[in-house]
Amino acid sequence: MKRERQDGSFFRRSKLSASDWHKDLLISWLFRTSARMQTSLDLCFMKFGMTLQEAIVLLHCVHAGTISPGRLASVLGKDKGKITRFIDRLDTSRLVTRDVLRRDRRFSIIKPTGKGRQLARELVVVFKRIRKELFTGIVSSDVRCLERMLPQLFGNASRIGSQHKRETVRRRRRIGTQRSEATRTESPMLQSDQSALASSLNAKGRKDLLEKSAAFQEFKEEGEGLVVK
Repeated sequence: MKRERQDGSFFRRSKLSASDWHKDLLISWLFRTSARMQTSLDLCFMKFGMTLQEAIVLLHCVHAGTISPGRLASVLGKDKGKITRFIDRLDTSRLVTRDVLRRDRRFSIIKPTGKGRQLARELVVVFKRIRKELFTGIVSSDVRCLERMLPQLFGNASRIGSQHKRETVRRRRRIGTQRSEATRTESPMLQSDQSALASSLNAKGRKDLLEKSAAFQEFKEEGEGLVVK
C-alpha cells in the first residue's frame, strides 16, 4: 500500500472508475501505436529514399494518372501545404512532374513519370506485406470492429479540438476587449489632470499647470489640514 501511494498508482485508481481507467489506457495505447507505426513504416520506405506519406502520395498520383494538389489533399485528408511539400520532394526525385496551367498559374497538374510508375510497382508489394504483418494474429471480426470504432474516435477528437479552438478564440477576444476598456477607463484624478493640462496649455507656465491640477489641490488641502491641527 505504501509503495502504491509513492508511485501515484493508488491515487489514480482511487479517483478513476474501472471504465475510465480502461479508457485512459486505450488512449495511451492509441498514441503509442500511432507513433510506433509512423516510425516503423517510415523505415520500410527508407531504402526507396522516401517516407510513408510520400509513398502514399506517389501511389495516388500513379493511380489517378493526372491530379491536382487540391484534389490530392482532399482525397488523403491532408492540408494543401503538406501535400505541396510532399510533391516538391517527389518532383525533386523526378518521380512526378508538375505542369502549371497557363490560364491560371496558381493551379497545377501532377503527373507521374516513368520512373515514378516503375517505383510504384515496388511500393505496392511493400504495402501488401505491411498489411499482412500488421494484422497478424488479429481475427477479421476484430478488424471490422476497429474499422467501425476508429472513424468515430477521429470524429470525436475533431469535435473536441474545434470546441477548444472556439473557446480559445473567444477568450482572446474577451481579453482584448477588457484591455481596450481598461485603456479607455481612467481614474477621476487622471481625467481632471488631463482637463487641467488641456485648458492651461496657453497659460502662464508650468506653475499655473501644477496649481490647477487636481493632484496639487488635493495635496494642498491635506497640507493645510496638517497646519491647522
